[in-house]
Amino acid sequence: MRRGLRYSVSVRRWMAWLLCCSLALAQQPQQLLVGHRAPVGAVGFGPGGMLALGADSYVQLYRADGVFLRTLSGHADTVRALDFAPDGTLLSASSDTTLRLWNPQSGLLKGVLQGHRDQVWSARISPDGQQVLSGSADGELRLWDARGSSQSISMGRGWVYSLGPGPRENLWAAGGQDGVLLWNPKTGHRLPLLGQISVRAVAWGPKGQLASGDREGQIQLWDAEGRFVQQWRAHRLAVGALVWSDHGQLISGGQDGQIIFWDSNRPLKSLQTASVLSLALAGNRLLSGHDDGQARLWSRKGVLLQTLKPPAASVTTLAYSPDGSFLASGGWDGEVWLWNRQGQPVRQLREATLEITALAFSPDGEHLAAGSRDGLTRIYQTTSGRLVQRLEAHGNGAGALAFAPNGRALATGGRDRLIRVWDWAKGQKALEFRAHESHLTGLAFSPDGRTLYSSSADESLAWWRLRPEGARLERRIMAHSRGIYGLALSPGGGLLATASHDQTLKLWDARSGKLLQTLTGHTEAAQALAFSPDEKRLASVGWDKTLRLWSIQGQLLQTTSGFVRPLYAVAWARDGRLAVGSGTLRQAGTIALFKP
Repeated sequence: MRRGLRYSVSVRRWMAWLLCCSLALAQQPQQLLVGHRAPVGAVGFGPGGMLALGADSYVQLYRADGVFLRTLSGHADTVRALDFAPDGTLLSASSDTTLRLWNPQSGLLKGVLQGHRDQVWSARISPDGQQVLSGSADGELRLWDARGSSQSISMGRGWVYSLGPGPRENLWAAGGQDGVLLWNPKTGHRLPLLGQISVRAVAWGPKGQLASGDREGQIQLWDAEGRFVQQWRAHRLAVGALVWSDHGQLISGGQDGQIIFWDSNRPLKSLQTASVLSLALAGNRLLSGHDDGQARLWSRKGVLLQTLKPPAASVTTLAYSPDGSFLASGGWDGEVWLWNRQGQPVRQLREATLEITALAFSPDGEHLAAGSRDGLTRIYQTTSGRLVQRLEAHGNGAGALAFAPNGRALATGGRDRLIRVWDWAKGQKALEFRAHESHLTGLAFSPDGRTLYSSSADESLAWWRLRPEGARLERRIMAHSRGIYGLALSPGGGLLATASHDQTLKLWDARSGKLLQTLTGHTEAAQALAFSPDEKRLASVGWDKTLRLWSIQGQLLQTTSGFVRPLYAVAWARDGRLAVGSGTLRQAGTIALFKP
């Protein structure tokens, strides 16, 4: 009997533990904040004038009159391209390396095309609906048949931004970082055009002419055989999109915010709007997608008919002020938002032109530094939102920021592999040195301000001793088997934590560099982490759309799922509030707040 009693007690304990775990998995945020928008990188017209918008990791469908219909959710990363087949099937391509086929009327998924090894940036359906061509960030083109089988060729080593089916069967055009390629899959014939000029858009006209638009703002015209016809400067910045009308009029959209209607190389009409990422034309209506998170529907005469604002969970970085009075969020939209304790937005800072990549408050909380993909680091007065300093640009973007404990020095790290240490109030650069073999992803100062820790996509974690005459490398550890994208220092300064695309987290002794724990549980890349104020727990987020809480001893305490998209940001306030950079599938939103 005693043995049976012990068994029943152990069963009850096991069931209680299981119930506890299930409650943990179902935890809902205490509050959801709504603010940022994601760029509308893809647009399309469907059956009956349906409007399709790709923003963030999902597709939003609207009726022809702009009434919202439904959201198509399934991609794990940004939707880059949309196209409709003759039978109404919708194709979406994503940075998650997949293509998806949908029934837009029902919202049901019809199929998934998998085969690319890198982000898919472009995709088109052949005019007969029997083939799909896709292009990815590693220069690969894949041609898919109706059975889902594919053949591939390499266009080069760079992004393939745009594709177009030609006027003849089995003729395609591809535009990307390696120029323009004409390809006949049936014969295998390849004709490269333009050389190493980065082309952002290609489009075939009804008379067999091919238009290409490059990053310098120029448009080129070619005949159907690939012979050069003419070139002209169309935009001040890169050409983002090209479409032809049925009557042979070319329309271009640029990152300078202009939509231009052309008669040969002569502009007939220009619309000034936000940076243009995508265009689609159907009859007398033009649909444009923009970097400001909005899509705009125009008449052919250039009259703005409607503005659509698809919801998106677009937060890339988060930071709490030292006293917890403010939460700062940075988004793909290039904006920094400041939120008060009640979750109300009190400031929107819009000086950056590209994605916000890093945020850091000064130790006294009086200033906020924001790094952007545009390379600049901007410093704001927290209470007023006034821009007080702009620091020299890092090549290809700033990726990491850290204030020294005295608040006078600021370290910045960039995609150019450099670390700079600034007297930020004066705008003077005190130190600059090459720190890693790939871009910087994390920075932190030791409590005494003498050591700077840095992490990088090159998989290494480094310790730098800072002196007025320069920086000395004290230690470098190849910490992970893939790039490190999250770095956090415990409040007391004794522990370092790293998050990697190898799906693991690691805890290190900050002084000796000794590995203390390896935490496994994420099923995709781990992206960001934060220590609890009492240093007893660690929060991590990743591409698997989960928030995970760990003990410092390495135990997984809790997993919260159900977020809209892959998670890139997490921050823990002094009073215990935990912010995660995404809304939930059940309740939408932009930032989820928990009190774990």
